[in-house]
Amino acid sequence: MNNETYLYAVNALGGADDGGIFRASDFLAMEIASASTVSLKFKAGVNTAKAGKVTLTLALPATAGDLTFRNACEVVSGLLNNGKGNMITLADEVNGVYTLPFSGAVLVDDSL
Repeated sequence: MNNETYLYAVNALGGADDGGIFRASDFLAMEIASASTVSLKFKAGVNTAKAGKVTLTLALPATAGDLTFRNACEVVSGLLNNGKGNMITLADEVNGVYTLPFSGAVLVDDSL
């Protein structure tokens, strides 16, 4: 897919589920996971039996100031719709690279 957008996330922990690249067209939902984290859910990719889930830490709690859940949704929506043909780093905990409003701990899991 020439104009497909890909979202990249990796955590600093070694293991079988420590990173992933997800197609924007496989995005299913985004929800508040805790007071300081949000989860993005993706359909299972080609040759994968399990759906993907990326849990990202917000720079501020999901209910605080400018960096609210709504703001995070707007950022992700913009990335999904405007990044055609690109791979975008949502969160790279290993190298300390984040798309605001995300920061800190990352969890990538395909065991849904």
